[in-house]
Parts: sequence; C-alpha cells; structure tokens
Amino acid sequence: MEKKLKELYEFADFRLDVEERLLLRADEVVPLPPKAFDVLLALVEQPGHLLEKEVLLKTVWPDTFVEENNLADNISRLRKTLGEGADGRKFIETVPRRGYRFVAEVKSLNEADAAASPVTVALQPEPDTERLRLRQRPETLFVAFGLVGLIFLSAALYWRFKPVPRAEVVQLEFKGNFFVGRWTEDEIRQGIEYYNQAIALAPNSASAYEGLANGWSFLSDLHVSPREAMPKAQAAVMNALQRDEKSAPAHVSLGVIKMQYDWDGAGAEQEFKRALALYPEYAAGHQLYGWYLIAMGRLDEAQAEMKQALGTDPLNDFGLWGVGDSFYFARQYDQAIEQYRRAVSVAPKMYWSRLMLGCAYVQQGKFSEALVELQQARRLNDSPQPLAALGHAYAAAGQHAEAQAVLAELQTLAQRKYVSPYDVATIYAALGEKEPALDWLEKAYADRCGWLAWWLKVDPKFDSLRADERFAALLRRIGLAH
Repeated sequence: MEKKLKELYEFADFRLDVEERLLLRADEVVPLPPKAFDVLLALVEQPGHLLEKEVLLKTVWPDTFVEENNLADNISRLRKTLGEGADGRKFIETVPRRGYRFVAEVKSLNEADAAASPVTVALQPEPDTERLRLRQRPETLFVAFGLVGLIFLSAALYWRFKPVPRAEVVQLEFKGNFFVGRWTEDEIRQGIEYYNQAIALAPNSASAYEGLANGWSFLSDLHVSPREAMPKAQAAVMNALQRDEKSAPAHVSLGVIKMQYDWDGAGAEQEFKRALALYPEYAAGHQLYGWYLIAMGRLDEAQAEMKQALGTDPLNDFGLWGVGDSFYFARQYDQAIEQYRRAVSVAPKMYWSRLMLGCAYVQQGKFSEALVELQQARRLNDSPQPLAALGHAYAAAGQHAEAQAVLAELQTLAQRKYVSPYDVATIYAALGEKEPALDWLEKAYADRCGWLAWWLKVDPKFDSLRADERFAALLRRIGLAH
C-alpha cells in the first residue's frame, strides 16, 4: 500500500507540518499551544478567504460552547508569535464584527515537493511508536502525558527553540514523555529508562535530564518512597539547569522538588516565578504555580492562576482538573464536580480526574456516586492511592467493615511496594480514630511525604484534626502554619 504523503504548508519563512502538528521557522520549532495551532491551520487552509468567527469556533472547539474571547486570545497569540511579513503587515487580518482572514501567500506542499527539514526528519516516528504521533487530538496528547505530563509537552516544545538533536535522541525523549505520563509504575520506569538512553547518546541534553527529574518525581509517593526517588529527581534537575539555566521547564521542576521534598515554600515560589518570567505563556508553569498557591491556602490566587492556564485551551483535561482542585480545596464542591466531570468527559482514562471527582462526592455525602468513580480510578491506576481513597469513602459513609478491609489490604500491599502513610491517615481520620490518624501523619513526616506539603494545610479529609495541637505542630514543622 502506498504511503500517504505528509501535508505541509509554507508561508514566508514558516512551514506548518499538519501530521506532526508543528510550526517551523528556519528548521526550528516555534512553540504553539494546541488550540492556537488549530486556529492557524484553519486559517492557512483557506488563505485570502474570510473565516467567520462562528465557523472558526465550531472548527476548533466542536460540540463545545466556548466564549468568543478564547478565539480572540489565540489570534492575539498567533500574531505575536508570527510577527510581521516582509511587507510589514500582520499575517492575520481582522474583519470587524465578522471574523479573520489569513493574508499571506500560502504554498501547499507534500514530501515529494520539499526536502524534509532536519527538524521534520528528527521527529519522524518509528514504526513501533505510532501512538506517539503528535497528530493526536490535543486533548488525547494531554491525557497521554498526565499530571505534570503537561510539563513534558511544553518542555518538548520549549526546547525546540534550539537545534534539534539527532533523531534517536528526540525519539527517546518523546517515548520517555509518553510512558512517564501513563502513571503506572512499570510504565514510569520504562519512561525513565528512555530518558537514560537519551542522556547516554546526548549527555548535554538538558531536556532529557528535565524529563528524568519529572519521572522520578512521578514515582515518588505514588509508587516509591520519597527518600528513594526525590534525591534522584534533584540530581537530574540540577543537571538540566547546569546545561541551560534559562530552561523554564527545569525551573518548574525544581520548584516542585523544593515544595514537595525540601518543604521550602519560599524557594518553590521563587522557582515558579522564575520559570514564568522566562516563559510567560508556559501553561504548565501557571498550573504548577496554581497548585503551590492551593497548598499555601491562597485559594483565590490559585483559582485565578488555574483559569489563566486553562484559558487558551478549554478542553485540556489537565487544566480542567487543576481548576477543579482549586474549587475542591476551597470547599466549593459543586464547582469542583463540574470541572472534574468535564475533565472526565475529555479524558475518560485519566485516573486523577475520577479520583478527585470521587473525593468531591464524598465531601457532599454522595457516597454511591463516589464509590463508582473511585473504583474506576483504581482500575485505571495501580498505585495504592485510589485504594486508600476507597477506604476513606467507605469510612466516611459509615461502612467501617469495608474501610477496615481496605486498611488490611494496604498493610499487605506495603510488604511488596510503597504505601504512603498520608493515604492511610485519611482512612483513620474518616473512621474518627484521631490518634492513629496523627500517628500515620507522623510516619508520613518521617518519610518526607510530598502530600504533606501539597495538601495537609487544605485537605478537607483532615478537618476533624485541625483543632488538635499535634496537627498544628506538624503544620509548623512543614512550614505551613501561616
């Protein structure tokens, strides 16, 4: 069967690769958010023709109601990114009250018409990596990349400002991104191995070290003791910054480590702000900074930061449940559930959205709905966390025998893999057993558990303990008392 030719468009010194979803300038990738790429593609496909706003909205956001300002924001971003043509005109013309027109000359190419650039060659997928293709729908790509997996996508784009390394290194980093974003232990470890292979081939690849740092951060708490995983994450991110101290993704990763493991809130905020100063449109940076603000109890600021990150891509599940988290920890459960449901509809196989949707239902006393979501989350992820969330739900629902059975299962599971003491503490808190709950939180402190830093100050699961002096003292030791 004859191979289908790639679809390419050229205008000025830009090339738009439709299959790989890349915008290239002089053989270097120009980072674009997924929806901005979709808007540009729609315009480039009909150069010189007016595209009505309604048509663009339906093309880029099908079957979803989106405010017109989302389109305007993406047009503004594209104009800033593309700059001006040789004649001094912007590439995109506004037709007042109607829509937009792409005014530059566009050439439609295929592989037979134009020699592939070094970037295009480097990003060609191998036969066994078909599912890594960047032509996936943006929301599917974000599902594949996971919680801090959006960091990986943005990092991959960010690093393409530089000459792209040879094809083997790019393929290995993309494979690492994909497998780490799957969130299961075996796949995260497989992703880490791909990063190590990339580093062996290209020891100066800062992006490979940054991905390696995120891989170890992913393993921590979910699958591996923080004291085992986080020093490796620290070493990797420092290697990344030694190779490029202006890497926004690496500064975000360092901010995560400072918050999650060093319990250095001030240092973490400094790194997040440094990243956003380097790359103001870095969505993952805004989202991780949003989680930092949640952890510090600055919930109004967190909601604003999360909404800003979501603004240019309303169907990004990572952004949706980020906004959901900002409502959940503010005890605004109706709004949180709305966001989590939207995230589930976009990415049904992403366990975190279902986990947090279940937790929100628990807080509302909707235990039947909660158990459905939490059981589904458990099927989607092999870490002990969804199981512990089920135990908490059983305890909160008054099903104490079932909750005790989960505790016994976690105890057995702990003999062969890491179980976070933080998760165990949530079950005892819901059972009304204050002293065991506090004892397990002390064990989490001894383990340097990251959930303490991210959640303890704001987690509704521990509201019954907040008046206890042991709990208050623990917050002070972690640096969360204020």
